[in-house]
Amino acid sequence: MAETGVKGLVDSSLSKIPTIFINQQYKLERNNNILDHKPRIGEACEKWGLFQVINHGIPLTTLDEMIDGIGRFHEQDKEAKKEFDSRYNSRKVIYNSNFDLYVAEAANWRYTWRSAMAPCQPLPQELPTVCRDIMIEYSNRMMKLGQTFYLKDIGCGEGLLMVGHYYPPCPEPDMTLGTGSHTDSGFFTVLLQDQMGRLQVLQQNQWLDVKSIHGGLVVNLGDMIVNYRVLANIKGPKILIASFFRTYLNCRTIQYFKL
Repeated sequence: MAETGVKGLVDSSLSKIPTIFINQQYKLERNNNILDHKPRIGEACEKWGLFQVINHGIPLTTLDEMIDGIGRFHEQDKEAKKEFDSRYNSRKVIYNSNFDLYVAEAANWRYTWRSAMAPCQPLPQELPTVCRDIMIEYSNRMMKLGQTFYLKDIGCGEGLLMVGHYYPPCPEPDMTLGTGSHTDSGFFTVLLQDQMGRLQVLQQNQWLDVKSIHGGLVVNLGDMIVNYRVLANIKGPKILIASFFRTYLNCRTIQYFKL
């Protein structure tokens, strides 16, 4: 041990540390810290319908690249995005501006792509080239994160719908919204937003800002409790990625509803 030390162990590409290095007291402290958060999460769910998590196991580089990838897709020229436009094609990835244009009170100031990533993940060639790799990596990590919420055990984590919103600068942000007030379908929704902010949650009939934490993920309880919106901004663009955890949807159902 003295001849090689820790560096020698690292150089040998070991995957687990030797028993001699395991600090039982530190393990106990970490476990206690994790347990202490459960009441706080329960309170946040009951009072707010959402909470924000850090140290969730998804690398910061993955989160940043996902945001950048969505930006790259939306900032392509029209011809590059046309093959995914819902008005022209039925694809695994659908791109549009307002899917509810004729039923909503007002149009939203945004562009959106969406794709069902589980249980039937699209083939790589069916995904946009500019964000293909990161979409696959991020969705796989989201599915693993869903397991930590015990969604699989209760049958609510088998389907994953991912939506990437892009909010361009708005000349009159006081006259419109990026995304109007709504609740989400599904069991859980995990939101990844950039540092622009502008995400708000309704609490006791008052709209409150949800602080953007670099590396943080906002988890809300879908249709059960939380009502939220995204403000338009004179600055931009703003990017927000929503991952919807749902019960199982077979591939034919997903295709039929063009999710």
